[in-house]
Amino acid sequence: MNLLAIDTSTECASIALLRNGELRSDEQGAQRSHARLILPMVENLLAEAEWSLSQLDAIVYGRGPGSFTGLRIACSVAKGLAYAQDLPLYPVSSLAAIANEALQQESNLQEAAVLAVLDARMNQLYWAYFNAQSYQVDEQVSFVADIGLEDEKPLILAGVGYESYLPQFSPAIQKRMDKMLTIYPKAEAMIRLVLTGKIDAVSAADALPVYIRNQITQGEPRG
Repeated sequence: MNLLAIDTSTECASIALLRNGELRSDEQGAQRSHARLILPMVENLLAEAEWSLSQLDAIVYGRGPGSFTGLRIACSVAKGLAYAQDLPLYPVSSLAAIANEALQQESNLQEAAVLAVLDARMNQLYWAYFNAQSYQVDEQVSFVADIGLEDEKPLILAGVGYESYLPQFSPAIQKRMDKMLTIYPKAEAMIRLVLTGKIDAVSAADALPVYIRNQITQGEPRG
């Protein structure tokens, strides 16, 4: 498959292009500029690869959770590109992308599981629990102290914005933490997840962000 992936769910905008098995990517770290930068980033990446939108098989986008504004940007850009070329879209969880990247980086930890997290503000985290054998996504938003996990596997804590919340994790979870990684949702990881065949495509008309909750009362809205 030839795929273009876009994620703007956090302050790091990430894009990637899979062309005939070759993966290229780019990142920018200015959240307030995502709307202005994302299309030029796509155009530059396609130009570097000497590729065009008409040669793509599908568009991949980060569906959330994350910044409300960022989720809308990625979804709207992906839908616009898909409409223009009559392409299907693959919506990918930003938490699943974090977990995939963590397992790539720590491939020696065969029995480890990943607690993927993003800061939801107000002493809460968006989180989901993954292991190397499953893509199943159960995204939740919780106060940190309320996060509970049933098994006792070694744990990789991965994501962004969790550092100030570390003392609030339950003693049981803190005891299991084998690694702590700062990982942003990456477009390359989203492509890897699509290639597993476990993510369903949707039409441009049906593509939506996933906010997890409707609103928060302070700070930058997050999905």
